[in-house]
Amino acid sequence: MPRSTEVTSPKNPIVHRFRDAAAGDIPGEVVLDGNRLVEEALDAKLDVLAAAWSPKLLQAKNGHELKRRLEQRAEEVFHATDQVLARMSSLTTHQGVLVLVREPIAREEDLLGPDPKRALVVAATGVRDPGNLGAMVRATEAAGGTGFVAQAGGADPFRDKAVRGSAGSVLRVPIRSRWDDDQLIAFARAHGLQLLCADHRAETDYLDADWTKPTLIALGNEGAGVPDAIREAADVAVRIPIAETIESLNVAVATGILLFEARRQRR
Repeated sequence: MPRSTEVTSPKNPIVHRFRDAAAGDIPGEVVLDGNRLVEEALDAKLDVLAAAWSPKLLQAKNGHELKRRLEQRAEEVFHATDQVLARMSSLTTHQGVLVLVREPIAREEDLLGPDPKRALVVAATGVRDPGNLGAMVRATEAAGGTGFVAQAGGADPFRDKAVRGSAGSVLRVPIRSRWDDDQLIAFARAHGLQLLCADHRAETDYLDADWTKPTLIALGNEGAGVPDAIREAADVAVRIPIAETIESLNVAVATGILLFEARRQRR
């Protein structure tokens, strides 16, 4: 069990390490900020590379227990002042605890779930807003999706705002990131997945699609939509009918609508 190292200066190297990791400058390392996400990381049995806590943690209902668990699991533990932890945290008001974990790595086959015949994989193509990306992962877990792909050129699912937007779902849903269009299409073909894309110009209403097949659904950002290569390779393109006064739906909302139709048909 590692002893807590005192951190009283914002110039301490561990402060810079947390901040660099939060900015995405340390590949493979992810910062989780706040009691709930730290608990999620411990429950998911992620590798905790470092933990930092301040006296504020011990004021929380579960603070002492969370500190005990971190001391058992983390490779390094740092006891910081509240002022220093505020410099390490990206939250407006920190909760007294942060951890640095190793980024979870999913295999391709993990995206298919325990029964590949019921695979339901979501691909975000060009979704640059991390909050939207995180909400898409959250919707994937809520609706029983089996995996998630964050394509190259979009937000990183393991950066701060995306992690918070997912409410911890990025720690549980198998995720692959930085795939290009060819990799995504090849994955669908290799595993016998119906490649379905969301496109407001499509003729097929999403309610008329067959969601009982093993499926990979690709959604793009609200402006550009899915890339041409994926649209041309798709087995089916579907649209969500909306009121004429509305130009488009938020991509996370659209993800939830499509996935819960899949869930309804698969019941």
